[in-house]
Amino acid sequence: MMGHKAEETLSRDNQNECGDGVTTPYEDRTQDYQDLDEEKECLDQEQHHCRENGKNGQCSSGNGKAAAVVKYSRSDSSGKKTQSLFEIVYEIIKEKEQRTKEMGTLILLGGMALLFIMSLTGLFVMWFTQYYNNKMLENLILSKDSETTKSWIDPNPKYDTFLKVHIFNYTNIKDYLEYKADKIKVEDIGPLIYKEHTTKVNVVHNDNYTVTFRDHRTYQFLRDRSSHDENLLVVVPNVPFLAASQEIDKISNPFTRSISMTTVRNAGRHAFYTLKIKDYLWGYRDPILAVKNTFSRGNSYFGLLKNRKGTSVDSLQIYTGEDDIRKFSKITQFNGKPLLDFWTDDECNRIDGSDPSMFPPHVVETREPLSVFLQVLCRKIPLHFEKEVTIYDNIDALRYRTPLNVFGNPEDNPNNTCYCQNTKRCMPSGVINATKCYDDAPIYPSFPHFFSGDPIIYKDFEGIEPKQELHQTYADVHPRFAFPISGASRIQINLALHKGELVRDKVKRLEDGTILPLIWIEITSGDFTPEILDTLYASTFGLNLIEYSLKYGTLLMSIVSFSLIVAGFYYLAKRREEYQMKNEKILSAELRALQNVDLTTASLSQLQQQQA
Repeated sequence: MMGHKAEETLSRDNQNECGDGVTTPYEDRTQDYQDLDEEKECLDQEQHHCRENGKNGQCSSGNGKAAAVVKYSRSDSSGKKTQSLFEIVYEIIKEKEQRTKEMGTLILLGGMALLFIMSLTGLFVMWFTQYYNNKMLENLILSKDSETTKSWIDPNPKYDTFLKVHIFNYTNIKDYLEYKADKIKVEDIGPLIYKEHTTKVNVVHNDNYTVTFRDHRTYQFLRDRSSHDENLLVVVPNVPFLAASQEIDKISNPFTRSISMTTVRNAGRHAFYTLKIKDYLWGYRDPILAVKNTFSRGNSYFGLLKNRKGTSVDSLQIYTGEDDIRKFSKITQFNGKPLLDFWTDDECNRIDGSDPSMFPPHVVETREPLSVFLQVLCRKIPLHFEKEVTIYDNIDALRYRTPLNVFGNPEDNPNNTCYCQNTKRCMPSGVINATKCYDDAPIYPSFPHFFSGDPIIYKDFEGIEPKQELHQTYADVHPRFAFPISGASRIQINLALHKGELVRDKVKRLEDGTILPLIWIEITSGDFTPEILDTLYASTFGLNLIEYSLKYGTLLMSIVSFSLIVAGFYYLAKRREEYQMKNEKILSAELRALQNVDLTTASLSQLQQQQA
């Protein structure tokens, strides 16, 4: 009886200490404990009381529960050691670190995405737009008070050009006129080289993005570079005398014509005369002009190049490029007029070519023909792209040349039809009638030595030797900025003989309309000093290097940033996959452990029923 009461007391004590009785499921009771180690300690106490009361055989099931709890608390179903509190805290910290790393990766991916967008934008701009090139071309714009305009108005003398002059010396004209020679022998005297410095005067910027100006030129004779001295005597046609013959024949009043003829004969007695080169070029006081201008305010000085020196009598207006770079350097007015009035057709009177010192960049870029307005010809001259060339130590340039038929008659070049409609006859191919451009003086320009002209023009001459490399006009143009780097503008001035009553007896052997060559000139670029070459290299290689660096740099950056973005997302996906797999393994282990606990709980229930 006493033993039975002690057993009940022990049972109550065990119930008070380790649970509320067998009616409460084990899995619910375990939720009240801090961890499974406490449950194990409780079960150990039950086993101890059970043994003290002599029920060792009935405690085996309790030992099974304790073993199960020990098994759950110390190992999972796979036999691996479970986490302690320290390990759980460590895992939490580690998980936070992992989330921090993921957040850092996301921030890095955001930066890479921004970099990718920027590089992709740069790639589009550099590869598929003209933004970079247009920004560079803005340096050409002739806006008011800009540095470009200042250097254009008054350029540094280091950029001066050269004027090279050749004079045709008639060495046997007397013998030829006296029938003592079969052909007229002409000697090409030259070059006489002058340094040409050009500034702009009377500069006015207009509201329509144009600028009006006049050229002012000065010349310095370079004896050490020239073939002859300026004081050399040459035999040349008497231009004022021969030109007067045509003017006198236009006088309708017989009395006035007779007076004029007598006066001119007394003033100029010969169709050819001897002059110093410098007088022939730059001017001398001519007796015929002196008589002509006695009762007028005209100039009595004559020189073939006299009007080139000093301020030009002609004014030009060109586009500055401020509103549209494609209009840059295009001529809009000549002497205040949008069209010439020398020719019968508006097409020939058009002046919308470029100034010879600069061209529209977009035209050069497409290799389309260039158009140059030459005041000496009073007309536009086309330049056609020929080929890409390399000059001055690997500087790339685009070579343009004048077409061979540019001075062709309408049969050879129909575009020239309007240039001979206001004349009595069209000249053979190779020369053009520019009398209207020279106040009706019989001036007929051509290429030097009548290059590309009809041989009939110089059939009576000896010493005319046309050669393309010496006598054709060409220009080597900068491929980006469209200014001439080098080249040669070549033109020959000729006089058409009018066998009027004044000169008929002096030039009997010469045919009416004979083209007499006077001089030919060549305008070239100046010396390319190391400083100028450095500037050319910078404008060519430097800007190209920057452009290529930006092009391929943005391409490379786009590829790299895109690759990093892909790699970043792959890394995040991989880490999340690993994290998910790890959690699934832990959850699976916990579920298996709980299943073992359920089995142990069932065993304990049976044990308690047996004890009851």
